[in-house]
Amino acid sequence: MEPTNSKEKILSAAAKLFRKKGYHATSLSQITKESSAPRGSIYYYFPDGKQQLAKEAIQKTGERVKSYIEKSLASHEDAAAAIQYHIKMMADRMFEQVENEADISLAAMSSEVWSSNETLRMACEDVYNEWEQVYADKLVCSGYEQEEARQLGSAIQSWIEGAYTLSLTKNSTVPMQIAADQIGKLFANRN
Repeated sequence: MEPTNSKEKILSAAAKLFRKKGYHATSLSQITKESSAPRGSIYYYFPDGKQQLAKEAIQKTGERVKSYIEKSLASHEDAAAAIQYHIKMMADRMFEQVENEADISLAAMSSEVWSSNETLRMACEDVYNEWEQVYADKLVCSGYEQEEARQLGSAIQSWIEGAYTLSLTKNSTVPMQIAADQIGKLFANRN
């Protein structure tokens, strides 16, 4: 979907450049050029500059992905089936997402800023915590205790993140498919 206002155009351009070039290698001049926005409008909408742009891009990505996770998990009542379905759906559309989405890569952003920018590191952490909580909530609905569900939510996010990175690296969805299959076996062994 094409952004309709200047702020959204700037944010979309920034997210795209952060994904392609990284946070540190992206300049405000590049964002201005990519968004076709007047330079002054960047500071009008984002008075704290590039850091604010990155934080809002992280949050926007977080909200969009969280909504996708929630919808995907709602497809099945059983948590194990829902999580397997979710991972397989991610695998089916992952290369289309990489090419077409203006979301940032949280894994790449986290890796780049974890030791140099506490504001952005915390923004990434908050988003990951929200995603983990969606999995935990689904597990609680399937009868898991809160603490076990919280820990499993974190483990599931870790598996997905790792499998996603491996899939991109190998240019294959096989690691995502394996993660979905293994999560299914994990839950099957619990019963």
